[in-house]
Amino acid sequence: MTASNASAVPAEPEPLSAARADAIATSFSRQGLMRTFGASLARVQRGEVELAMPWSDGVTQQHGFFHGGVVGALADSACGYAALTLVGEDEAGLTAEYKINLLSPAQGERLVAVGRVLKPGRTLIVAQGDVYVEQDGRRKPVATMLMTLCVVKTLGHV
Repeated sequence: MTASNASAVPAEPEPLSAARADAIATSFSRQGLMRTFGASLARVQRGEVELAMPWSDGVTQQHGFFHGGVVGALADSACGYAALTLVGEDEAGLTAEYKINLLSPAQGERLVAVGRVLKPGRTLIVAQGDVYVEQDGRRKPVATMLMTLCVVKTLGHV
């Protein structure tokens, strides 16, 4: 890489070390909200993370769709963990702001969020989260998020 693109995300995601992947999985297991939702870490690679959660009555709104707040929270976590794959072991990315577009009602068997880092940086990271519902093996887009995260030092664990 040249100095002009040193912080670019690789076109083909590089694999994470086993130790880093384990640290991310351990961090995700400490997420009380994701545990409450029944969410799981479906895929982790450098700069990209996929989270998934099953439909349940506890995460719906009055019409039986996944609640918009749940959609946003899943996208937020997917983007945050995508950022975590690119920062140092003693750092984390904390959400500074995001904008979410809810594209259609999230009605299906499973909700999936894919977080991707668009622009990594020393102090700020920009990520995109795309959320889908799955029904009968087919994915339908239901939301897209653009997020800015601040890179912060951690106190021992991510």
